[in-house]
Amino acid sequence: MKLKNIDLTLKRMIELLRMGGEVEGWTAALEGIREDFHSDPKYASSKLMSMYGGMGSLNDLVLYSDGQALVVENNEFDILRAQLYKLVKR
Repeated sequence: MKLKNIDLTLKRMIELLRMGGEVEGWTAALEGIREDFHSDPKYASSKLMSMYGGMGSLNDLVLYSDGQALVVENNEFDILRAQLYKLVKR
């Protein structure tokens, strides 16, 4: 069940990133992590956790379209980002 929730959360985050353009390769990075969870969840967890924190991290992402911040999408992304952290941290 936990892996399914992680997969669904990553899938939605990727969809939101696509709405905000290809945010500095984050879409591809999260797609890779999503694939890694299917083959090696421990490795994927470690890799994902390293993306949180520090300058230019997953925590710093802001979604834009045509120069305007996507408020609703950013709020959802923030919720998903926190949810994913909790799922993987357990």
